[in-house]
Amino acid sequence: MADQRTGHQAAVDQRPEDRFKELVAIRQREQDVRAKIEAARAQAQQRLDAVDAEIKRRREQAMAQAKAEMDKARAQAVAGAESEARALLVRADEEAKGIEAAVRERQGALLEQLKQDLLSRR
Repeated sequence: MADQRTGHQAAVDQRPEDRFKELVAIRQREQDVRAKIEAARAQAQQRLDAVDAEIKRRREQAMAQAKAEMDKARAQAVAGAESEARALLVRADEEAKGIEAAVRERQGALLEQLKQDLLSRR
């Protein structure tokens, strides 16, 4: 019958010093478990912070790369537009020179005709 004692009865039958030591040991295990949990929580938070920092770094890098690509595309578009504008200006200048030459030629012909008319009236 002594072997069938419950855990509570066994604790009651222990000497007070033994019960105290057991309680101290239980409390120490609880503190150890709490410390391990807190250490694991702190480590998890550190990992989370590191992941957040890496995400932020990668996001900033991607944004910088996208901005650089946009700036490059914009610069290429501006360069293309400037090149096209220069070509249009060159063509317009050539056409203007051609018109100017035709006007001078026509003026010369009209001036010659006017001279002929004036000389023939004398």
